[in-house]
Amino acid sequence: MKITKVEVFIVKIPTPKVASPNTKRYITEDYYINEGRRSCIYSDKVETIFIKVSTDEGIEGWGELLAPTNPEVAAAVIRGHLAPLVLGENPMETQYLWDKMLDTLRERGYTGGYLVDAMAGLDVAFWDIKGKAFGLPVYMLLGGQYRDKLRSYCSSVPGRTTEERLESVDRIMEEGYDAIKIHTFGKGKTADLELLSAIRRKYDPNQLDLMLDGHGKYTHSEAFSLGRALGELDLLFFETPLTFEDIKGHRKLADAIDTAIAVGEPLRTIYTFRDWITEGALEVAQPDLGRNGITEMMRIAHLAEAHHLSFAPHLSVHQAVGVAASVHVSAAISNFLIFEYQPNSLKASESYSNASFKLEKGVIKVPNDPGLGVEIDELELRKFVTEYAEIKA
Repeated sequence: MKITKVEVFIVKIPTPKVASPNTKRYITEDYYINEGRRSCIYSDKVETIFIKVSTDEGIEGWGELLAPTNPEVAAAVIRGHLAPLVLGENPMETQYLWDKMLDTLRERGYTGGYLVDAMAGLDVAFWDIKGKAFGLPVYMLLGGQYRDKLRSYCSSVPGRTTEERLESVDRIMEEGYDAIKIHTFGKGKTADLELLSAIRRKYDPNQLDLMLDGHGKYTHSEAFSLGRALGELDLLFFETPLTFEDIKGHRKLADAIDTAIAVGEPLRTIYTFRDWITEGALEVAQPDLGRNGITEMMRIAHLAEAHHLSFAPHLSVHQAVGVAASVHVSAAISNFLIFEYQPNSLKASESYSNASFKLEKGVIKVPNDPGLGVEIDELELRKFVTEYAEIKA
């Protein structure tokens, strides 16, 4: 089998406005930051890149990479670099192709960022092809199915005030979730602790698991004092509380508090995860498949397993293909903890995708269709495509 064509679809989907803190500052028509400490850049649209890989045997695979802003950058890497590299190769050789793609720029110092994001999208498409070729779901090719259901947490709790967000928690609980993650908006430890305490007064740990994502915004003193309080509130984990490069700070924090430290969203390969894990700076590994791909995601999961750590895949604005790929990896590893679910982002892709995984009452049922189990309606998809490229052998 040989790769004959790679197609790149940049997708941008308008979304309805949701209640959020009034701290946005737009730097372009679509992109904004939240004023305050270390704000990431965000888009008013759901933005992603889909990859379609065709073969000489007529089998096609779909991939998706995480591209929440400026997807044109990763698309250029695919179009001008990676797609020409893999044309004529056998997509079944997933590990070989992963290493071949990474090797092309290692000598020049590029071992992460947009390069690996772009690689992830192609890698997912290769695995989709492999599953379809063998007539098996991808998790069977990854070693087998440890579980047929994935406990999920809701990672979207809208609201501008504590009262509004408590109402959102009530609604989420009514939908069947028993775990949620709160995202700090940079107002400091006092505001975050107030919200978490209010939720915990209403729902005890037997009713609801809580997590807090710090987005790297806390100072050391804030993180340590807040971290000690989180132990009293019985949180499942405290995600990226400190600066994203601060390995030693996270290690000291992990040693000092009862709540597990979770890190992974900004990391890419086993080499960066190795540094964090061997330092003792994380206790829950959170790789993001849209930045890692299935091949590297499995290696990271096994690395975490060898160090007796839990695995909780990070998901952001992924749509059906990215979520499905994360489902297959989560089903195929022994150290899975819990699955992040972003309902608003996934709903954005419903008009052009049909996914065989199903969420019911906070639990994802793992599919058994060949490949990833996602069908894409290209005519509907193209309604949201802002740029398209076709690279042929």
